[in-house]
Amino acid sequence: MSDFPREEKIKADIEAKFGGAVSNALVQRKNRVWLDVTTEKLPDLMAWLKANSFDHLATVTGFDEGENLGAYYHATDTKLIVTVKVKTPRANPSIPSILKTFPGALSYERELEDMLGIKIDGLPPGRRYPLAEDFPTDQYPLRKDWKTEDYLAQQAALNTEAK
Repeated sequence: MSDFPREEKIKADIEAKFGGAVSNALVQRKNRVWLDVTTEKLPDLMAWLKANSFDHLATVTGFDEGENLGAYYHATDTKLIVTVKVKTPRANPSIPSILKTFPGALSYERELEDMLGIKIDGLPPGRRYPLAEDFPTDQYPLRKDWKTEDYLAQQAALNTEAK
């Protein structure tokens, strides 16, 4: 018998509902469930969580693992947090939007595009966030291989051309 019956039940319910689309599900401590989901099932899983009282998207955290980019989606019912990891290949990074379920994800999704270069499918057009509108669209400051020196050299070259 687990010391965390509620957490184990949520984990089991998710695994039963989403089968092979969910992997690495883990209850490591009280009030925390972690799992990975395929990109295709992310919107469905987030909708399921919301329908099951996880109606607050606490935050979305982007990451760079080298070959893959991705995000952690942290949904909570104010007591238990379910952290959903989704990853996408760095060569063509794309994650579906969850705005239909969590409209408050807008700034998080814009940040994933701006800072990591992950295309968010279904994200409506709008202003950039958090980078300035004139920041180069091919520069992604949260990628591990991004170098300030490269950005500064690019800007210096643009300034020289403009003169």
